[in-house]
Amino acid sequence: MKHLTSPLLFLSLALAARGSVAQESLPVPSIADATYAEYRNEYRASALCGKEEITLWSCETRRRAYALCSSPVVTRTSGYMQYRAANRGKMTFQYPAAKSPPTGLFSYVSYGNGNASLEFTSSGYHYMLLDPLRENSSIVVSPPAGGKETEIACPGNQTLQVNYTMRLMYDSGVWLGK
Repeated sequence: MKHLTSPLLFLSLALAARGSVAQESLPVPSIADATYAEYRNEYRASALCGKEEITLWSCETRRRAYALCSSPVVTRTSGYMQYRAANRGKMTFQYPAAKSPPTGLFSYVSYGNGNASLEFTSSGYHYMLLDPLRENSSIVVSPPAGGKETEIACPGNQTLQVNYTMRLMYDSGVWLGK
C-alpha cells in the first residue's frame, strides 16, 4: 500500500497543478483581443445600469429587474462590476456596495459546452447567474445553512458568453478558467 500512496499523491498534485496553470494561461485571441466596439450591439441596456456602464447581463420579471453592470474597462486594479436588483423600479440590493475591482468578489466560469456562470456570496447568501448557451438564463439564490434555494427564470439568452464579456472576466481576474 505504501508504494501506491506516493503515485496517487503525485497524480493528485499534478492534476491540481494542471488546473492552476490553466487559470493563468491566456484566452484564445478572439477573446483576448475583443473590443467593446466590436460587441456593443450584443449588450441590451438595463435601467439599472448607467449610460456610461455596460450591462453585462440582465433579467426582468413582472415586478423585478436584475443586472450586472460594469465600467467599460475592468482590470484587476481598476474599473468595477456590480450586481444590482430592483423591485418595481426601486433599487433593493447591490453587490458589492461600493464600485470596486471585482477580483476576489466574483467567480466566472465558461464551460466547454458554451454555458457560463457568474457567482458571488453576500451576507451568507450564494448567488449564481446561469447563462446556458441554448436555454433561458436564471438566477439561483442559496440561503445560508443549506436552506431552500430559489431559482428565478429569466427570458432569453444573456451575454455572459460574449467575447468582450469573457475578456473583462479574464482581465479582472474573476475567470476560473475551467
